[in-house]
Amino acid sequence: MPWANGRGTSYEIASDRNESGEWTWRLAMAPVNEDGPFSRIECVNRSLVVVEGAGMLLSVDRKKLQCLPMQVVRFRGDAITEAALLDGPIMDINLMVRRKETDGEMAIVSEAGLLIGASIVVAVGGAAQVKSADSTINLEQHDSIVECDAVTLSLVSGMVCVVSVKRL
Repeated sequence: MPWANGRGTSYEIASDRNESGEWTWRLAMAPVNEDGPFSRIECVNRSLVVVEGAGMLLSVDRKKLQCLPMQVVRFRGDAITEAALLDGPIMDINLMVRRKETDGEMAIVSEAGLLIGASIVVAVGGAAQVKSADSTINLEQHDSIVECDAVTLSLVSGMVCVVSVKRL
């Protein structure tokens, strides 16, 4: 999907988008190939994690926010945000939630164990293995498991981005 500012494209992993295209939460992966402005999206909170590349430095309403690999950062989607790549292009995962309608969290997990509260799991940093009840799911990098709220998942190996979303 094209970015609102027309400077790039994101690949939607999951959302609660309705028939008219509106959403209260959206998870997407996006390559960022050059320095420049982020799209401003009113009434949205963002969580972002760089999953490939050296990272970027954001200026969010003139405050510096360092986005290093595998570290989740949070900021308001309606802030004036400029990105400066640290050492070439990056790939990020971006969770956007509409304030007062939805809440969301994102974390990078690399230790084996339960993935409590997971709504979506995305393999990052290579392949990962996840266990669900009696079955094992092998994920290649960027593969996702969606709508897993009612299922108990455990990370067996690898690294994953764990996303939880809930309506308020």
